[in-house]
Amino acid sequence: MSRKMLVRLVAGSALLLGSWAWAQQGGPGPGPTSPGGQWYMGPVVMGLPTYAPLKRRFTSNGEQIYYTGVRAKSGPIPRTGGPMWVNYIWVGCVACHGVHGRGGIPVMMGTAISSDIQYAVLTGKEHPEGDEKSDHPPYTDATIKQAITQGMDPAGEPLDWTMPRWQMTDPDLSDLLAYLKTLR
Repeated sequence: MSRKMLVRLVAGSALLLGSWAWAQQGGPGPGPTSPGGQWYMGPVVMGLPTYAPLKRRFTSNGEQIYYTGVRAKSGPIPRTGGPMWVNYIWVGCVACHGVHGRGGIPVMMGTAISSDIQYAVLTGKEHPEGDEKSDHPPYTDATIKQAITQGMDPAGEPLDWTMPRWQMTDPDLSDLLAYLKTLR
């Protein structure tokens, strides 16, 4: 067996064993991808997502979209762009921006550091973008929606390629925006 194949076998076994062990402990506790155990989302194993919804009810459609990328009434929200792994598992904003929307999380398979998307930060005078300060105007409700659907900042410049372009309906965008306003 070649060294490369052995490394892949060991790494795959570690991921699988880690996913199993995590599930035996009840999945995640409070952390960047779950509020008190909302989703068990392990790594992708052999091209199949290893996640399962844990018992949790969302208080709003916006919260559900933020955590899962899935509409309350009609299912997964289509998207384009973003890291390749986003296409294999249904995750929402929380995967990159965290439970409280503060960002600072390195985006897997990319070099970007996610931005703070708390409403007060986005609409404030100074608005850090990942690990840099940006020189675009503050976001408005309309430009936040534009960032989510078109991947553009308020100055019309493209956001980093790691930001998926979500194909959301206006009611879903409004629900998500309302939820973003609650993040602290």
